[in-house]
Amino acid sequence: MASRIAAFTALTLLAAGLAGCAHEKVGMDGYRWAYLADGGEAPRLAYGRPNSDDVVLMISCQPGRDRVNVSAVGLSGSEIVLASGRAESRFAAATVEDALSDGGLLEARGQASAPALEGFRKSGDLALLTKGERHSLAAESADRGYVRAFFKACGA
Repeated sequence: MASRIAAFTALTLLAAGLAGCAHEKVGMDGYRWAYLADGGEAPRLAYGRPNSDDVVLMISCQPGRDRVNVSAVGLSGSEIVLASGRAESRFAAATVEDALSDGGLLEARGQASAPALEGFRKSGDLALLTKGERHSLAAESADRGYVRAFFKACGA
């Protein structure tokens, strides 16, 4: 529970300046992956604009367990859908009211070994599917080390 609250808080603080819907932000120039590791908190991987509060998606894990929390700002609905290559994973989600982000916070739980996350770990390819559209969150070559470090910290 404490790690879940910490992940919410971190995403909320990072996303305080997010304007518009998450699906409008993804795939835009300047968005990158960042690995956030703090000895006292769960490992986190965030997709957003470097050195800003503009974060679209955050994944946190429980090291040694096949569990992840996936959080997205500015989305609505009952699931977060991620894809990597042909693999697609649907994570049942709930909206969490958040005073600091526009449109609330959508959070889901799932397995770190979900097909889309497994594909992301191997290739760096990840997409967010919203309203029938595919929005690329692919890790650039410079960011793939962050993706590998996150999944290594998670025990995957």
